[in-house]
Amino acid sequence: MDQIDFETEKNILKDIHVKMLVDHNTDVDEEMSYMAEEAFIIPPGGPPITGTDTIKNVLRQMVKTEIVSFGDRQHGPSIVWISSSGDLAFDRGRFKIMSSGPNGPVEEKGYYVTLYKKVDNQWKFVGQIWNNVP
Repeated sequence: MDQIDFETEKNILKDIHVKMLVDHNTDVDEEMSYMAEEAFIIPPGGPPITGTDTIKNVLRQMVKTEIVSFGDRQHGPSIVWISSSGDLAFDRGRFKIMSSGPNGPVEEKGYYVTLYKKVDNQWKFVGQIWNNVP
């Protein structure tokens, strides 16, 4: 078995996180290339959203949202953990986003956990859950 370069793998995961979840200018089709078939997201106060077609529609709506400011948001996770086998990982962190709403600016802030797995030697997004805090 080849030795795993965990720092390189963590940097790859951080890059995927930014492309998928921070950069709202990313092409949705490119974002979907990082998605596992069984992917899910669990938004605050809502049921799980499953399946790549449904998630793609959600992402299309997200990229339409005008981001005014990331505030003190970290661009990427604060912690990335990779299993000793090198095929499962998660990241976690916090976010703060100011976007344009119909009645003025809308602030969202909270915490998230994102799950990844390796498929055919490529990291894939498996799921994310996040909350909003006052």
